[in-house]
Amino acid sequence: MILSMSGQAAIFLVMAVAGGVLGVLYDCFRILRRVLQHKTAITTIEDAIFWIASTLLMFTFLLDANFGDVRGYMLMGMALGAVLYFLVLSRYFTKFATMVLQWIKRLIVVIISPVMLVYAALKNKLKSGQKYVRMKRQKLYQHMKRRQHERQAGAD
Repeated sequence: MILSMSGQAAIFLVMAVAGGVLGVLYDCFRILRRVLQHKTAITTIEDAIFWIASTLLMFTFLLDANFGDVRGYMLMGMALGAVLYFLVLSRYFTKFATMVLQWIKRLIVVIISPVMLVYAALKNKLKSGQKYVRMKRQKLYQHMKRRQHERQAGAD
């Protein structure tokens, strides 16, 4: 398919935006790793999700922009968009998003802390109740055993 120069420029800009969107998506995964520490297996799964999502995103952009036809200027536009995003916006986006997520994490901790305190208090009460019941049961068992022993001794 032959495109005019203005059509190619429009596709170049669309692909630059797609590269920037990929940069944002990558930063989202970086921020998630920063805020929520997790194991290597989860990181591997996240990487696979990122690559699948970015492949689908690029396929969608390519299909929409040029009916799936891949040209060199499109790849350069994508790379330029990603590079510009990482040079200009990534630092601010990651700081802001990390700050927001850490604030949300603190808010969740503040909300959950009283619930956890109540849970711990109830758990301790239940444990002390169990100890009380166990102690009473042992005393009752000893009393019954003693009475049975006394009856057997009285019958002899």
